[in-house]
Amino acid sequence: MWSRLSIATAVQVRGSGFVFVGIGLLLVATVQALAQSPPSPPPGWRSQTLNGAVVLQSPGNGPSQVVLALLPAGHAQGDIKTWFGNQTLALAQSGGRVLGATEVMEREGVLIRVVQIENKNHVKLRDVFYGYPVADGFSLAVLSIPPGVGDQDPRLETANQYVQQLAAQKFELNTAVTQTPPPPNAPAGTPVRNAQGQYVGAFGRSDIDLTYHAKSIIPKERDVPLKGVYVFVGYAFGATYGGVGTNMNWGQHAVQQLLLLYANGVAAKTDLRGGNLAGKYQAEGFATLDVDNANAVSGAPFGHWSDDGNIVHIRWNIGAPTDLTKSSNNLEGKGERWTPFQLAEGDRLEGAFVRKMEAGLRSQSIVLRKDGTFIGDGVNVTMGGSIVSPAFPERGSGTYEVHKGSMILYFSNGFTQAIACIIDKSGDGEAKTILLNELPFERVR
Repeated sequence: MWSRLSIATAVQVRGSGFVFVGIGLLLVATVQALAQSPPSPPPGWRSQTLNGAVVLQSPGNGPSQVVLALLPAGHAQGDIKTWFGNQTLALAQSGGRVLGATEVMEREGVLIRVVQIENKNHVKLRDVFYGYPVADGFSLAVLSIPPGVGDQDPRLETANQYVQQLAAQKFELNTAVTQTPPPPNAPAGTPVRNAQGQYVGAFGRSDIDLTYHAKSIIPKERDVPLKGVYVFVGYAFGATYGGVGTNMNWGQHAVQQLLLLYANGVAAKTDLRGGNLAGKYQAEGFATLDVDNANAVSGAPFGHWSDDGNIVHIRWNIGAPTDLTKSSNNLEGKGERWTPFQLAEGDRLEGAFVRKMEAGLRSQSIVLRKDGTFIGDGVNVTMGGSIVSPAFPERGSGTYEVHKGSMILYFSNGFTQAIACIIDKSGDGEAKTILLNELPFERVR
């Protein structure tokens, strides 16, 4: 029998950006058939299939609930412990800031790693990653432990024993398929399909392509200039979710929203930061937003605006119209005050910027030069890492530009990626922190 993983001497680990953030992609996949039925869940635990994953929830509800997710088998490459360690870190980093991690441990043929993450709501949670060999590769499971659950909680031992039972049975989700590789001229990172036309990736097979594909940069001739950009900091109505260990809330919550007024009369209202499930957030910034395309702006969060000199009138495609009165440089409406906001534009930076991690964990960095060149190491984590965004080079160099709140990286291998960019400058105008899709890269030199 296993011990309690020595969790107290490992690190306090977080709930799962793995299951509901990094693996949140699984929630939109097509439900897959199982190669075999898993053992019956422990007494009082609820089990359900969430589009490719089997999720078991401990008794009770609310933020103290423990969750165990069983994922489709993957195919390990190279040294199995190294592969498993890289998988766990990449998945954990997609869900928040990694605060600490144990070494990869082995218990009776099962690999185990405990990782601590702080999510964007500054909640520290624990993940215990498990991996064991199966006929079709290597199965993964993750135990998500919210804050306040102690190391001696009997639910943790129950979950450990259940995973031990799975490993002994060599339980796996069905991912055994005949794969058809992409055409020879397909772009790097093009997903593999099986004989049934399904996509085959790191998380098994699906009728939906679960990988992220970089959006195209709008060409200069179609790049509509902005007439005004405004920010609102306050409260709005909608849903927010902070991940495992927190509740999904519906109602009023703090937001930071942008109002963009384009020269062609298109209006857009988006979130400056993610987390608002009822809102819209541009992970790539706005250099990829084609507002000259009528189809692209036919739904939410778009509309059209006009200005009669005193009031800005906005007719939204969805929802009631908005009238905003000009007051000095601001726009004011019912309980709203929109103030001018400057999107990052045209900056040429000089320095090295690092997303700092805890001791023993690999940090990510980008070196930017005023001549418009860059060198990146691990910057792909901003778009989900190599598992979610396989075409995004983990390391590489090329040229960059900053346009419409996007940092656009033109890699020397031909790959291009726009990333939402906010530049925090010191009093002398030098950049001290760059937020790339909400992840902070701090200047180190």
